[in-house]
Amino acid sequence: MGDEVSLTGVVEMTVRAEPLVQLIRNYTNALRFVVHEVLRKPSEYGRWRYIKRSKRIKWEHDLRRIHHGFYEVLKCRFNLTPKFAIGCEREASMIAKSVINNENNGENRCVIKSYRARCDYQSYSVKFEGDKCYLRLQGLGEFEVNGFNKKWLDKYKDWRFGDLIMKLRGTVVKLYVTLKKVVGIANPSEKAVAVDLNFEEVVIGNHEFEARFRTPLRKIIHLKKNHIEKTQKKYNRKWGYVKGIRNAISRWWKRINGITNDFVKQVSRRIVLFAKERGYDTIVLEDLNGLKDEQAKLKKTWRERFAFFAYRKLQNWIEWQAKKEGLAVVYVNPANTSKTCPKCKSLNTEFRERILICKNCGFTMNRDSVAVINLVNRWLSILRCAV
Repeated sequence: MGDEVSLTGVVEMTVRAEPLVQLIRNYTNALRFVVHEVLRKPSEYGRWRYIKRSKRIKWEHDLRRIHHGFYEVLKCRFNLTPKFAIGCEREASMIAKSVINNENNGENRCVIKSYRARCDYQSYSVKFEGDKCYLRLQGLGEFEVNGFNKKWLDKYKDWRFGDLIMKLRGTVVKLYVTLKKVVGIANPSEKAVAVDLNFEEVVIGNHEFEARFRTPLRKIIHLKKNHIEKTQKKYNRKWGYVKGIRNAISRWWKRINGITNDFVKQVSRRIVLFAKERGYDTIVLEDLNGLKDEQAKLKKTWRERFAFFAYRKLQNWIEWQAKKEGLAVVYVNPANTSKTCPKCKSLNTEFRERILICKNCGFTMNRDSVAVINLVNRWLSILRCAV
């Protein structure tokens, strides 16, 4: 094993408690107040510093000044407990810093719309008694959690608690419990499998085996064209001003986002388990850093496919799951991996739909299968050069 890295997971729960609703409202109002005051007098609550690397003047907050200026006000005026008051000061200072140092925001405007509150791991605890779950907040008491998934008890049983984020959704309080775990980064080896991404399928494999997973891209584009775009065309002039129409469109966008998130989470988990169960300890991914710049040259339909495919999110989840299971992830250049013959290394090929036919040696294979083989071969050649 190599160096260590900290993994972060989030568990969602639900609570119905009036004291928490009032706490979140007070915290958000206090956050708005502190951010507004810091933006109004930044020199009073921080200092300006010249950064040589970027050759720009940046503002840095001073938590000591912010604490002396707002701590008593947050406790008395907004009825915050000491822990939540300190947390509010820290969050407000970070928001103000990002707003002030944002060069595109000339007037230093900041609007905090959603009602939420944050506290660190020392301010709360979660305990279980039978089938019931309880949340204890320092200075506020204990509250029964109405909705939580029992599966996370086993999934995160050896993880430590991080920050707690509470968001207000009507009369319901959504709890987002952050969990952290330090794991070792595995060293990559020759026991590798590769993952090839395309719009229709995600393929994992090498010379010995192969598995394919269908993507939901067609379903997503169908929802966008047949529901969102049709609604916008039907109410061409007023859909942006009528609340009911906006809410309907927003629900469709949430459904699309949910489909994408479910896909990347489930497929990334299955990919890592496929590799681990077969004794492989390295996953080879395509280095797609320059792909975003190339999309601007494409037609609208292709840009739309790239936007909804969420390839970067999928790769990030594969990397997260791999680190969690003790596998290594490496990136290689994917140029011409689906066009190069894996047998004679010739680029003199032709294609029939998704089939590659080599004109030099007659080798025939599916392009996605060719891609995963070439990705693994490219990684093995990098390993041999490093020896």
